[in-house]
Amino acid sequence: MTTTTSGDLARVWAERVRHGVFSAVVAGTREVRVFGQAGDASIVFPQLRALAPGETPELVIELLEPDERWALAHAERIVTAHQLAGRLTAEVQRGHPDGEVIPALRIDPLKATDILILNAVTGG
Repeated sequence: MTTTTSGDLARVWAERVRHGVFSAVVAGTREVRVFGQAGDASIVFPQLRALAPGETPELVIELLEPDERWALAHAERIVTAHQLAGRLTAEVQRGHPDGEVIPALRIDPLKATDILILNAVTGG
């Protein structure tokens, strides 16, 4: 089956996440959490395995299945759109509630971090 539309790719990605079956270059999944939306909406994207000598992130991304590439690009679009709207983004390590929170400029699929899109602070 050829998946060509965004909706098709999203459905295939959702199935892949539900069953936990990823291509060999995927080490696991990470999330973009958008605070201030119903249930703090989350967008799941693939985390890439560590690079082998001579590999670049771009080469490894090319090894992803089409739906996995779509999921990564979708998460990047979400982060960029919220940043352009003036929302702060931060990256945090999953499972470390007292860990360091650092500003996120973009998604790094090699890092074991989730991205938080924070509520805009208004007033004083």
